[in-house]
Amino acid sequence: MKIHDTNWLQLDILASLTACGFGRVVLVSGHGGNAPASSVAREWSAGHPDVQVKYHSWWDAPQTGKKIKELDPVGPHASWAENFPWTRLDGVESPDDEKPAIDYVRLRVMDVERVREYLGDGSFGGRYQRPDPEMLAIWEVAVAETRKALENGWV
Repeated sequence: MKIHDTNWLQLDILASLTACGFGRVVLVSGHGGNAPASSVAREWSAGHPDVQVKYHSWWDAPQTGKKIKELDPVGPHASWAENFPWTRLDGVESPDDEKPAIDYVRLRVMDVERVREYLGDGSFGGRYQRPDPEMLAIWEVAVAETRKALENGWV
C-alpha cells in the first residue's frame, strides 16, 4: 500500500485507536486541504476489515453546505464562513468590506510564493465576517450533522 508521506499522522492515529480497541472511528475535518485524508482512511480500512473508518468534512457536509449557501453563496477560504466568534483573535477587527473573488484558474498554476503574493491575506474572496447569530445557526446545523455521522451509517 502506497500512501503519501504527509498522511503518517493520520495512520498513526488510526493504528493507535485500533490498538486501544476502537472498532469505529470518525475523522472529522474542518479544512478543505484535508480532503486527501478521506482516500487514506478508505485505503487503510481496506487492510483492516475489523475497523470501520468514516471521514466527515463538517463544513461541506450536505446540510451544513446548504445552510452556508443559504446565508451567503460566496464563502470560500479565509472568509466569513471560517469566522466564528470563538475563532477570532481578541482585539483584531475584521474588514467590513468584501474582497473580490480570486481567479481559481490562475491560482492553480502559481507556485507557493506567487500564491501568497496574489492572495495577500489568504482570503479567496467574499465578506470577512457575518453576524454572530448567522454563524451560530451554521454551527448548530454542522454539529447536528456531525453527530448524525457519528451515530449512524455503521455496518
